[in-house]
Amino acid sequence: MNTAVTVQNLLTAAAGETCNLSLGGCFIRTSPAFAALPIPSRLSLQFHLPGIAEPAVVFGEVIHTGRHDEGFGVQFKVVHKKAAWYIETYIGTFL
Repeated sequence: MNTAVTVQNLLTAAAGETCNLSLGGCFIRTSPAFAALPIPSRLSLQFHLPGIAEPAVVFGEVIHTGRHDEGFGVQFKVVHKKAAWYIETYIGTFL
């Protein structure tokens, strides 16, 4: 389950791709143009979910990095009801 995401912290904003999206967090893949953020970076995420008109916005914190700098894990700290519904609806399409 991969989806586009915009990641923003105090210094940068970049587009990336998520995998393992859940209501509690996600893993964000890195690329040469998008490096992993250090633990415990705080950030906002805008998920661009297929079939949903507006982005789902959540706030989280980097809690781990992947092997070989392949990405980083984010635990969601603030998920408003509307964003939770969007994410839950998206995940439900795979069940």
